[in-house]
This record gives sequence, structure tokens and C-alpha cells, in this order.
Amino acid sequence: MGTMMERGLRMLSSQRAFQVLLVLNVLMVFFLMWSTRGVVLSDTWSYVGLAEGILHGEYSMWWPLEADYPDTFRTPGFPLMIAVVMFIFGTWKAMVWVNFALYWVALYLTLRTIERYDARPLTRNLFLLLLLPMINVPYYVNQVYTEIPTLVAISLFLFVVMRPGKWTVGGSAALGLLLGFLFQCKPVFLIFPPLFAAAAYFLDRRNFDVRGQLVMLFTFVVTLLPYGLWNLRNHGVFKVTQLEGGGGYMHFSYWCGKMPGYTDHISLGNFTGDEIIRFTPEDSVPKHIAAFEEEWAGIKARIDPLLTAKDSLMVASRADMPYIPHMTFNSEFTLLREKILQRQGLEHMWNDPWYTLAYKSYSAVRLWVIGIQRGDFQRASMAGKVQMLYATGITGLVFLMSLFLTPLAYKRGRLSWAGTWPLVFAMVYVGFFHLPFTIQARYTTCVRFAMLALLAMAIVGLIQGRATTDRVDAKRP
Repeated sequence: MGTMMERGLRMLSSQRAFQVLLVLNVLMVFFLMWSTRGVVLSDTWSYVGLAEGILHGEYSMWWPLEADYPDTFRTPGFPLMIAVVMFIFGTWKAMVWVNFALYWVALYLTLRTIERYDARPLTRNLFLLLLLPMINVPYYVNQVYTEIPTLVAISLFLFVVMRPGKWTVGGSAALGLLLGFLFQCKPVFLIFPPLFAAAAYFLDRRNFDVRGQLVMLFTFVVTLLPYGLWNLRNHGVFKVTQLEGGGGYMHFSYWCGKMPGYTDHISLGNFTGDEIIRFTPEDSVPKHIAAFEEEWAGIKARIDPLLTAKDSLMVASRADMPYIPHMTFNSEFTLLREKILQRQGLEHMWNDPWYTLAYKSYSAVRLWVIGIQRGDFQRASMAGKVQMLYATGITGLVFLMSLFLTPLAYKRGRLSWAGTWPLVFAMVYVGFFHLPFTIQARYTTCVRFAMLALLAMAIVGLIQGRATTDRVDAKRP
């Protein structure tokens, strides 16, 4: 048995294995791109609509209309990126090939990061082996979503900050710009930079670069100002995030576990999953739906008087828009609605602690594990059922391996905490700060490479011992 394992490890450590695994990963990405070529997820249209608006001189999904409807729903980072791609290539569909290129950049950066802390070929190859069945990551290559751009942004950030030595002023400023882009794509990263700097101080004080961290933070703050000032000019409030979204999704996330299989026709137009594990008795669901709709009736009674003729024109024009837009109501209406939803969402969670604790604990797992919806599973063919079980099984297995093997490697001293803590920080941040919102496993796509890199280093460390030869760069850029 030992001989077979040793032979298998030698084979996996070879350059030939690296080449084969790389080719298999390329083939997997192409297969997913081909098999999902007709799939366009719903968020695509709001991003593309905003990009088209930018090219027409407005940050709005309603740019064809004569009146101005400045956006309230999305930060401008990703729409601006799409607009650049559309300007160069003439179509938003070119983003697919931009994503394709960025995916391999992220992979290259992650491999380089691994080699810096564990130069053994086995670790690098094991990462590629772990990545191969994780179809949920390359799935987003074909989608005009923020997942792949933020994956490469996180991979680049980790690659740079995990290099030894002091940061240059230019390199620190570049990191601030990178984090600014990351935030403008996903506003949940607003406090990532200051928390990272604080973690660096407390976890690695000996190597803490005061000047570099301050320059990075200052540059990041500067990147927030243009959008904040734009909101001040167009909506009368200085706000570095979008006017709406966070409070609404927080409020809806509370109700999700109480209304399985429900489609919301009142506010965001979302639907709730009917998870395998339920958090309310089936006969209580109609009561919760009635309570949700009654609550919304009360909210609408407060905010609807703020609607204007301009808002009515927008609603009537929705079917004529080139891309399906998100409703962009007037600023006063939007701000009040967001304030009410956030307050009521927090009140619900506070007043219903046991349900909230149970549901959010489940959410913490589901952020990493693809779930199965009861109705979808029942309606699916046998092949469809197998696909669902596979996606849940493989993501669940990798999650459990990471949950147990990575801490075990740290505990036994087989993995260096001093060198690898940024990987852990990125994963914990993304997992924790998405908990208040609706369950979507795609939220953790941006740190999946970090997760697999850490797992590969942990497994090899447990098998062969702590790496003794680090391949490091002399200084940071």
C-alpha cells in the first residue's frame, strides 16, 4: 500500500503530470464554455445596459429615454470594464474571451504564489488536480458577471502582498488602485483594505510595512471619491456605494428561509430557493408569505407617495429598452426604501435569533457548497439529477477537506501561518461579509483559487512534511 502511494505521489510530482493536468484544465474550460454557450444569467443585462449607457455619455440603464435616470443599483467598476471592451471590440460578447484570458492569468498568479511557499512540484500539480472537477469556477468564464474579474484581482493582490520585503511607494499605490477596482466591482470589499492592514499589523507585526500600508489605504480612499461625488451630484447624497441593494437583499435574506419556492413580484423580483434542508414547517409557508407581502404593503404605503410622473414614464418604457433594466426610481424614493428595508431586516434578525442563527449557519456552508433545490431536482432528468449531485458532492467534499485538513496542517506545523495568512484572511472575509445577504455559492468564486492553493499546500505538508525550500522573490515591486 505504501509503495503504491509513493508511486502515485511520484507520478503526480512529475513534469509530465503538470502538463497533462494543465491540458485537462484547458479542455474542461472549453467544454464548459461550449456546454453553456446559450446560457445568459439575468444580471448580465443590467451590467451591459450600464456599459451601453456609459458609451452614450450616461451612467444609466435608461439612456435611450430623454429624461435622465442616474443609476442607483450598481457601482461603476464592472460596467466601465464592459464599456471599454465594447468600445474596442464592438460587442459585449467579447467579455467572454476577456474572462477566458483573465482566468488563466489568475491561475498563473496562483501557481506562482504556491511555488513561493512550497516549491515542490507535487503541491502545484495537486492544486491543478483539485481544480479540475470544480466546474463552478470556470462556469463563470462564459458569463458577463464580476466573478472572473474579481478572481484575478484577488489572485493578483495575494500574489503581491505575499512577497517578502518592503513595498515600494509605486507598488503600494498600485495595490490601492487594484483594491479600488475590486470594490467598484463588488462593494462588499469596502472594508477589506483597512481590515487587511489591521490583520497584517496584528498577525505579522515584524514585517508590517507602515508606509506601504498607508499609501495603499490612501490610494484606495481616493478611488472611492469619484463615485461618491457623482452620487452627491446626481442623488444629493455623498455615498461611495450604490444607493440601493444592500438593505433590500438583507431584508429579503431574512425571509428566504421562511418562504421556500417563493417568487417576489413586489420588490427585487428574486425567487427563494427550496433547499433540501428547510427552516420552517411546510404548513407555515403560506403564513410567512402573507406576512412578507403585508409588510411590503406597509412599506409601499410609506414610499409610493414619493413616486413621480418621471418614474411612471420609466416603468411604462421598460419593455422598449434594448436590455432588461433594473427599475431606477427617484433618489428620495430609493433612499427611503433602502433605509426602511435595512432597518426592518436587522430588526427581524434581532427579534428572531434562533431562526437567524440556524439559517445563517446553513448559509455559511452554502456559500461554499452548491445546493440542490427540491423542485429542480424532482423535475430534472436522470442526467440532470446526476449533474446536481455531482456539483453538490464535489464542492461539499472540497469544503470539508479544507475545513479539516487546512487547520490540521497549521496545528501540526506543516503549514507556515506567517507566510500564508493572507489566503485565510481573504477566504474568511468573503465568507463572513456575505452572510447577511441571500444564499449564492457564486459569491465565493473570487477566492476559490486561494482556497484550493491552501488546501494543496496543507495536504502535501501533512504527507511529506513542511516545505523546506521556498522560492521567493528578492523584493516587492
